[in-house]
Amino acid sequence: MPELPEVETVVRGLSRHIVGQKIKHVEILSAKSFLWNPKLTKSKKVGGKTAYPIPQEILRRTIKKISRRGKGIIIDLDKGYSILIHLKMTGQLIYIPKDKKPGRTTGGKRLNYGHPDKNFSQAMPSKHTRVWFELSKGNLYFNDQRRFGWVKLTPTQDVFKDKFFAKLGLEPFDKKFTPPFLWSAIQRHPKANIKAIILDQSLITGIGNIYSDEALFYARLKPTRLGRSITKPEVTKLYAAIKKVLEKGIKYSGTSINTHRTPEGSMGKMQNYLAVYEREGQPCRSCKGIITKIRVAGRGTHYCPMCQH
Repeated sequence: MPELPEVETVVRGLSRHIVGQKIKHVEILSAKSFLWNPKLTKSKKVGGKTAYPIPQEILRRTIKKISRRGKGIIIDLDKGYSILIHLKMTGQLIYIPKDKKPGRTTGGKRLNYGHPDKNFSQAMPSKHTRVWFELSKGNLYFNDQRRFGWVKLTPTQDVFKDKFFAKLGLEPFDKKFTPPFLWSAIQRHPKANIKAIILDQSLITGIGNIYSDEALFYARLKPTRLGRSITKPEVTKLYAAIKKVLEKGIKYSGTSINTHRTPEGSMGKMQNYLAVYEREGQPCRSCKGIITKIRVAGRGTHYCPMCQH
């Protein structure tokens, strides 16, 4: 699942291309993927697929701003509505400018984000297209092979009342995210291991498996350490490490180990700078110890036994 740097990358990339465009038409090809009216029962055939009625509130709206909250994407429209998107495991956002007509894959600059499968080069809409936005200057497709991701339409004033966004904790780049805040969060979970604590999206949002492993390495903390064993000086180091790895991830457009691609379709470069994640059996770049993989908080976890005591 994309983490904060990967989602920030897509937000910045799409902002350069679709902000200011108007939504002319929408095809909802999966009622499960578009969460607005749970009683979408009437349908029609579009290109051999079933299409559902669309809420009129989304039509003729101009895209004003694209932002991120945790791992979620927020597209603000004019006249008081917003589109919320979560890519989950296999979601994709593919934008094709108008000189690239539906059914063709040549001409124009195609923008890809998400799970990199053959949809990145196939004609759109594909068999995995769940929602299709026709914009004034192009087409934006939400694809999702496993249908875990979603698109929602909601009044802008209710965005942070949404059940996904409402439970999110503090952003790591929020001014309120400080060493004292992190210390307090850890102290509230004395029996939990430190990796589980920083993965808890209700405490700090946006950190996933990759960046938690990296942050704990730079803070020299073993992932299995319990919250009650973490000292204030260690919390200060962890705070700095979290900021460091996330800023680095954004700088290098995210990590492209399995699924992530930038909106322009190229690979992120953060994987070239990872200290421990996915480096099991390789020498530590700090001490030449051997990176070990264990299971912590239900996740494959990488650390250096010599650096992280």
